[in-house]
Amino acid sequence: MTAKISARQWGWGGLCLSSPELGRGASGAVGAGDDPLAGVMDMGAVDAVRSLRGNFAEGNMPSVADFAFPGPVAEAYFWDDSFVVGIQGPVGSGKTTTKMKRKLRRAIMMPQSYIDEERHYKVLFVRENYRQLWSSVIPSYLETYPRNLGDWVGGRGAPVQHTIRFEDVENGGFINWTAEFMAFGDNVANSMRGTQVTDLDISEADTNPVDTLTFGAGRIMRYPGRQHFQTYHPRFLSYGQIDCDFNAPDEDNWTFKVFHDAAGRAELQETLTRTRNMGLADQHMTPEEIATMPPVSVNFYRQPGYGEPGVENLQNLLPGFYEQQIAINKLSGKSDVTSRMVYNRTTYLRAGDPVFVREFNARIHVAAETIALEPGVPLRLGFDQGFKGAAVIAQFVPPFHWRFLAELHFPNERLMAVTFGQRLADLLASTRFANARIEAAWGDMAGEAGASAGADENATWNRLVGQTIGVRVRPQRIGTNRLQPRLEAVRAGLEFMHAGQPGLIIDPACKFLRRGFEARYVWTDEIDSSGDKRKVPDKRLTEANVMDALQYLMLSEGLPSGLSKFSFPGLPRNDGRADQNDGRPMRGGQMPAGGLITGYDVMNPYGD
Repeated sequence: MTAKISARQWGWGGLCLSSPELGRGASGAVGAGDDPLAGVMDMGAVDAVRSLRGNFAEGNMPSVADFAFPGPVAEAYFWDDSFVVGIQGPVGSGKTTTKMKRKLRRAIMMPQSYIDEERHYKVLFVRENYRQLWSSVIPSYLETYPRNLGDWVGGRGAPVQHTIRFEDVENGGFINWTAEFMAFGDNVANSMRGTQVTDLDISEADTNPVDTLTFGAGRIMRYPGRQHFQTYHPRFLSYGQIDCDFNAPDEDNWTFKVFHDAAGRAELQETLTRTRNMGLADQHMTPEEIATMPPVSVNFYRQPGYGEPGVENLQNLLPGFYEQQIAINKLSGKSDVTSRMVYNRTTYLRAGDPVFVREFNARIHVAAETIALEPGVPLRLGFDQGFKGAAVIAQFVPPFHWRFLAELHFPNERLMAVTFGQRLADLLASTRFANARIEAAWGDMAGEAGASAGADENATWNRLVGQTIGVRVRPQRIGTNRLQPRLEAVRAGLEFMHAGQPGLIIDPACKFLRRGFEARYVWTDEIDSSGDKRKVPDKRLTEANVMDALQYLMLSEGLPSGLSKFSFPGLPRNDGRADQNDGRPMRGGQMPAGGLITGYDVMNPYGD
């Protein structure tokens, strides 16, 4: 697939100097040695390039007419002139090469200078440190723009600059090209202060702080100076762009909010519009001129992941490329890396070994869209007590289907029990749950122990929250708050499947539950008073609070061991409903001979 740029057709650079619209008059590389980057930061820019493996030293300026695209998504991204543009794709999708080539297109299509009738374009590539620049960004750049095309200056752990002057044969005139490479270190604002560029490139944007975007917004559109466009219409002064590329991010990453979340993107567009206008005011543009500027736009392009129709750049990859990536990640236990880098799916970065790694599958246990309430089925609530309290709202549909509809947790606040209850009451009064009946609620047994931790609260946490929402919150006594029954109750739901429906499904808006199952409800080592070590869930991570609330609720359909009635068919079932919640057999039922049915290996009780 190829395309030919006609700047006269597509915009900026092809507008002739006498155009009345302008208001003008009639005129992945690898370095040498065991450490590919050893010594590079101590070299000058020219010597550093020479030390890299690859044909980076010599070559010609690329021809825009010969550009070929990995696929239609990359091609659409190539042509986009939004204030902020982002592209997300799997490894090997060709996004980096496309990004480098589009810089030439941007240089050709920018306005010509009023002073010398040439075009002046400067792009700044930023990363946190110079090792990152030299290991990926600079080699990728040099594959498109070899060193001999211009002058390389800088180095020795300092910014590097590549300047090129070349003639635009198709449209006429000369283009003065400057590419700068800068590491921002620990302070983005200080590093970027005084920077004046046309475009800003944030490579692997998800690994950079959001400050590179927010501070960068005030650094673009500053080169060349306004005097070069003094008779142009004001809208031509907005020629500048922030260009981001990245693999599928963690859902907590700023790139997810900016490019995946419609509300977050709208908020960013409003913020960047204000930031841009302040920058234009600094360049002495009048309020009337600023008012004529269009709002800032933020556009996003997602390339298909492996296995989806239309995977891009396969023609340039070795056969079996993605299969090999999957196999390597599987051997190293990095399924989250496969999701992000191969399937191009947003996920959560693991904080350790997930407790339910064998049983949980996001494609099965997370709904694709908001879960609608099952008509006529009451709600059940689960709680975990404390200043970092948590609640989950679910429906239970026989024979054994848990539908988790919502969660409530405020990890950045320390809430009294009544305050938490008030917020939960607001959620239950919302349109989604306003007409639903609450059948029962269960909480941590610790929520019954003495007064609530708040100094001014003289009742138990469970009672205070229950009184606030108008529901009795019962302590979950099944399993006597031991860990294993709680985990078995969850495993029972994860492993159950009936009529094509899983025993546990989570609304996609339940981010703490999703994050817990996928990445942050993880094993850690605990040493008891005897010095013995065992594996337990890491309670230091906030997701553990919401996962505990889910466990106390799911025990309401479990045996005292935590197993469901489906784990061992034929055994009597302890219902555990609200009318009797102390672990005793229901209505004359008999416990199986031999004591509790544990369902786990006593020699390996924590599943390690």
